[in-house]
Amino acid sequence: MDLTILSPTADCGGSCLYLNLDGTGFLLDAGCDLSRTGEASLPDLRPLGNAPLDWILLSHAHLDHCGSLPVIAQRWPDARVLCSRATWELARLQLVRRAALMARAWAEGQSGDYPLYDENEIGELESRVQFIVNGEPEALAGSWNPYPTQVTAFDAGHILGSQSFLLEGRAGSAFHTGDSCLRPQSVIQGAVLPASADVVITGTTLAWSDFHNTLKRRDEISRLAQAINDVTAMGGSILLPVFNLGLAQELLFVLHMLKKKGRIQPIPIHVGPDAWKVAAIYDRFAAEDRRLLEDFSFSDTLVDVFSDDLLEHSPDRGSEIYLVATGMLSLGSLARRLFRRLAPHPVHGVFFTSHCASGTLGKAVIKSRQGDLLDVDGAPVMRQCRVEEFHFTSHSTRDELMDMLGRLSPAKAVLLPGRKDSRERLAREMAISLPSITCLLPEPGEEIPLVD
Repeated sequence: MDLTILSPTADCGGSCLYLNLDGTGFLLDAGCDLSRTGEASLPDLRPLGNAPLDWILLSHAHLDHCGSLPVIAQRWPDARVLCSRATWELARLQLVRRAALMARAWAEGQSGDYPLYDENEIGELESRVQFIVNGEPEALAGSWNPYPTQVTAFDAGHILGSQSFLLEGRAGSAFHTGDSCLRPQSVIQGAVLPASADVVITGTTLAWSDFHNTLKRRDEISRLAQAINDVTAMGGSILLPVFNLGLAQELLFVLHMLKKKGRIQPIPIHVGPDAWKVAAIYDRFAAEDRRLLEDFSFSDTLVDVFSDDLLEHSPDRGSEIYLVATGMLSLGSLARRLFRRLAPHPVHGVFFTSHCASGTLGKAVIKSRQGDLLDVDGAPVMRQCRVEEFHFTSHSTRDELMDMLGRLSPAKAVLLPGRKDSRERLAREMAISLPSITCLLPEPGEEIPLVD
């Protein structure tokens, strides 16, 4: 049983791992690095050589975990795809949208990279997808292995359809967490774990943070409600830049409940069209997402789907909330265009609810002070609006990762590339509290044996 890290960069911008278990080849996720374009965004598949690739296991539908799937599937035409039904519905939506964006950037000369795939190639994947239900083991055959591998999926608690996978073979068992969240969020419940595993393969996204270790979601919701009320009391509007899948639906639910309970004013909420498409898929698969409120439906929320004519309206037309993409105010996004409209006015608020990478407009806005000039698409914009950061994470904290490792009690734990301080902090904590677990910290391109 060997593991190879195929992610293109050390910060794990696109998650992709290769696991060889008893001669059966498994690709654990097929992500892309969204900070790059073209071939540079893809996993580095060269270390695979002629190794068998029988199955591609998708943990969830965020593009950093599924964005390279059409390319990899073309290169290995016999490989099957395994995921939940909800993950495939969401991944297809995400991939089609990414294909359209790549095609537009190429056609308009914004990118010198030819599109990696198109909608037809995404559609051709349909016949190769096999669905797996949480808690129901599947026996998966490999081309070089006469013994099937037993694969069991568990709810990862990250977004709708997200799964962790336990793979059991003659050489032992490996548990790939994917992106997991052990505690409940606002819409979906926390992750489910197996009884044990010989090896645990996990990310360490929040392990660096003492702040997130003690953060309570209810406190962030109260702080958000107060900030919204402060802005609306002055007649201002609120821009909530979000990512369409996961966070947008969590915040839509939070805003709905705040309005329902009278904790914020009953002002209009405008949600981006792509986020609303995702919300419709959430409703279709409500029975599968272990929804905390079983009778809740996004179709019952009183929201308007954002339309471009809103950009033509006066910014002082009355208080409204805009829940639109993207979370980092990316080039060409609705959120970026709305920011330009709201930023010069001190009555408005721009509230960030997710991580903004260095070099993005979102990060520049967060670091700015009131009155600073910001370069937005080549034009100066004076930031007079209120800016706040809120934390609604869907990743496990350091304490939750430690609890998971203690419960599973593996012989080895693989801490995947990502923030250097995150995995080093978790490794130090493990050395103190879980000394019986051998901790492995592989780098991109490295192949490591998982059994002695």
